[in-house]
Amino acid sequence: MPTKGTAGNRQNLPEKEPDSKRTGPVVSMIATPIGNLGDLTGRALQALRGADELWCEDARHTRQLLNALGIEEKRLRRLDQHSREQEIHGMLREAAERRQWIGVVTDAGTPGLSDPGAALVRLLPDFPEIRLEPLPGPSALSALISVGGFEGSSFLFQGFFPRGEKEALALLDQADQTRITRNLVFFESPHRIRATLKLLESWCLRNGRAPDFVFAKELTKIHETVRRGTGPAFLKTFQEQLLDERGEWVFSVILPKDDVKNELVEAGWDAALQCLLDAGVSAKNAAQIVSSRFSVAKNLAYKRALESQKKSQKDSKDH
Repeated sequence: MPTKGTAGNRQNLPEKEPDSKRTGPVVSMIATPIGNLGDLTGRALQALRGADELWCEDARHTRQLLNALGIEEKRLRRLDQHSREQEIHGMLREAAERRQWIGVVTDAGTPGLSDPGAALVRLLPDFPEIRLEPLPGPSALSALISVGGFEGSSFLFQGFFPRGEKEALALLDQADQTRITRNLVFFESPHRIRATLKLLESWCLRNGRAPDFVFAKELTKIHETVRRGTGPAFLKTFQEQLLDERGEWVFSVILPKDDVKNELVEAGWDAALQCLLDAGVSAKNAAQIVSSRFSVAKNLAYKRALESQKKSQKDSKDH
């Protein structure tokens, strides 16, 4: 945490950038509100007003923001996922020649995070005369992290959750095995959130894992939603309660520590399974009952039942 500045130690005090610093062509990456207009920073407002042009994903969306701020007659140019590299290169060349101040905005949040702004930044080295500056501010990513309760300081942001089931399961398996970090963060569209919840539930059941999950949407808005829970049971309940799928989601998967399995799995359904076996219920039927009551994969419960029976038979022979 930064220390408070004193008369003899002023290097920690925030500095105000003098207007004279902007003497040549500049590209400002401007973070805009993700829902609450009050989150717009003073620097962002200054840039929105002062930039010669604003490059944006959706001109209609950006125009609404400008109207709310009382900013009129601002030239807007499209920069979205359909913008070709050659087109972006031409826009930058024009900005350099005209020594323009360009503001880059996404529909909401910080440009460059899973949006076309990153493509522009990668082309900027071709124009060393253009200065690139970040104007930090609202971001769904940082907003989620602030309420995520992550242990440790590391996290892995993967952008949008993989569309393909095979790719998604491989990513989760790799993250669980390598343990580069326990904290994974993803974006997800409103049209895919239900399928993603089902896939995550399936992965948990298949692997006997119970990560913590934090799901959020409409952050900073009136209908802000933040849901936190653990394991496949939470995911199943969440699916049943998910009535309104509107609004993009940001969510985290917080993997259990090292080899720690689902405590509910070990202490809950494992004990119930053993009670059923001790009462004479067959391994197959016991697995079926436990699977339906504890949201655990039937094949995993059946495997555990067989292991328990073999152990009991061995103990009987030893005695």
